[in-house]
Amino acid sequence: DPPTRNARANLPLTMALSGTFTYAFIPADESFPVEARVGDKSGGLSDDFLAKEARRYFFEQSGGAAKAAALDNATPEQKKALAKRMREQAGGPMAGHMSKLDDDALINIMRTTQASASCEIIALTVPTAANNRLAVSMYGADDARVRDLPLNHRATALMVACGHRPARGDDGKDDGMRGDVFVGRCKDDEMADVWERVDFTVQDADPGSEWCVQARGK
Repeated sequence: DPPTRNARANLPLTMALSGTFTYAFIPADESFPVEARVGDKSGGLSDDFLAKEARRYFFEQSGGAAKAAALDNATPEQKKALAKRMREQAGGPMAGHMSKLDDDALINIMRTTQASASCEIIALTVPTAANNRLAVSMYGADDARVRDLPLNHRATALMVACGHRPARGDDGKDDGMRGDVFVGRCKDDEMADVWERVDFTVQDADPGSEWCVQARGK
């Protein structure tokens, strides 16, 4: 009999996922081609290579790594000045709350909000019986509109081809994905207790692909 979900959690490491998978990198700059990149499957869902790689990429691209290093290397005097500036800049209900926090607490808030790795994840498809339990997700910078990154026309076209509306905001800027994006696919069958990265190729990034047609007609 196949192992249960709980039993699988305790399987020896030798039975863990292995091998590699292909995912796509779609630059916003259309003078650069869509790239096929390779990741390691072994992390599974809990330590997914693509999610980590996307967070790392957008963290570095936004200057987050430099901000984190600056906070880590700041002198006590510099940290005190940063905390003072945060209190002065706080407005509304936050002003009273921040005035009660000590310098270390304020620096930790700054580290969490300004120097932590994150990204936006958009589900282009969800796993269903009709699509063989295959899910496709797009990863982009979660502050792309705030930083006014350039529109990514290829990523936007792919999103629309799957039946989604272009990414929107209430800032008056054009709709659509902004900045570079990653796209990956996984096999996600909860009943069979399966979650595994599978290939998403450069050809799959074509809005005319069959999987897009299927997703649009769901």
